[in-house]
Formats: sequence, C-alpha cells, structure tokens
Amino acid sequence: MDLSELLALYEARGVERDFVAAKPLFERAIAESADARLLTGYGYLLESHARNELRQAAALYERAIELDPNDDKPNYQLIGARAGLREPERAVALYEERLAASPGSLREHRFLAQAYLTAHGFARALEIADAGIALAPQDAALTAARGEAKAGLGDVEGALADWRLALRLDPEDIAALYSSAFLLEREGRLRESAEAWQAIIDWCDARKLALDTEWPKRELERLRARFAGSAGDG
Repeated sequence: MDLSELLALYEARGVERDFVAAKPLFERAIAESADARLLTGYGYLLESHARNELRQAAALYERAIELDPNDDKPNYQLIGARAGLREPERAVALYEERLAASPGSLREHRFLAQAYLTAHGFARALEIADAGIALAPQDAALTAARGEAKAGLGDVEGALADWRLALRLDPEDIAALYSSAFLLEREGRLRESAEAWQAIIDWCDARKLALDTEWPKRELERLRARFAGSAGDG
C-alpha cells in the first residue's frame, strides 16, 4: 500500500493504528527525498490526526460539563475546541440556548460572549457582553470580553480601556494584559507592547511563578530587538 492509500485510509476511518502505520513511512520517505507532495501529504496526515484528537477532547469536555455543571473550565475549553474544529457555530448555538433558558445568568453571558468571539462574531459578542455588564457592572470577565469584541471591531482605544478596567476589577486575572500586548504589537506600538509584557513578568515574579515568565521574557526580548533599531514606533 503506498502513502497516498495509507493517507486515504486514515482519513476515511480515523483509526489510530492507521495513523501509527503511516507516520513513520512518511517520515522515512521525507528523509530520503522530500518533495512538495510528500510534505503536503504528511502535513495533512498530522492535521487529520490533530483534528481527530481534538474531537475526542470536545467529547470529554461535554462529558465533564454533564458531570460538573458548575465548573467553568470545560465550558471554555469546549468553546475553544469547537473553534479549532472549525465548528464555532455549534458552541454559539449551545450557549445561545443556555442563555435563553437562564437570561439572568452572568456565567451564560460570559460563555456566549466567548463563543461569539471565537466565531469572530464581534458585534454580537459586544451585545452579549454589554447585556451582562448591565446586570453586573463590576464583572471583570465580561469587561475583558467586551474589550476583545471592540478589538475585533477595530476600536483599539476602547479595547485597551476595557482591558485596563478588567485588570482593576480583578488584578488576579491578567489575561487582559496578554490581549493588550498582542493588540499593541499588531498596531505597531512596540514599546507599549513591551511594557505590557514587562507587566506580565512583574506580576508573575511577585507571585514566584518563575516558569510562567519564560515565554513573556522571550516575547519581551523579541520586541526589544525589533524596536532597538527602529526610529520610532508611536
């Protein structure tokens, strides 16, 4: 059986032993003589395997939600998994239904806003976040989600303002700092982005989270290298 047949077999059946059989054969063939066809085929094999694994993860999150309906984490993980599977509409439909059943629930507003964010439905995410904030003006998670929606809609200053507010409302959740760092870099505001990474490092250092500083430190050094020779970045 040639590699194209092995790939077609795994794609059709999704059986792990077919992946295990095909993977080393692709690697050996690429080591001997790599070409575009082989690289594309091997990439698709890995992509298909990752998609199958992600689908299994989504099923586990669904089961976890059934077993512990009060745990937020599997809900957010499920939303992310559906996005990774290119099925964000399934998460949107699920949490639209749940919010309709519990319109006063802040949790359901948070979940649905996140589902729309992963689906790039930024206008609807903004509506949901605003509706939740109307119920609880001091809700940090919804404030941060509103910032993400504004960023998606091109309102940079509005997003940054919401993220600053979210950090004030909940100083123990610095997700908004990461969002700020990424957005500022995309906007070419490299020094400000570096300041956000430094704030993340300082936050982790203050809590003795040395491992958590490794990636932010690499990002900070990368940014410093970018703007070191630049005449100005705004």
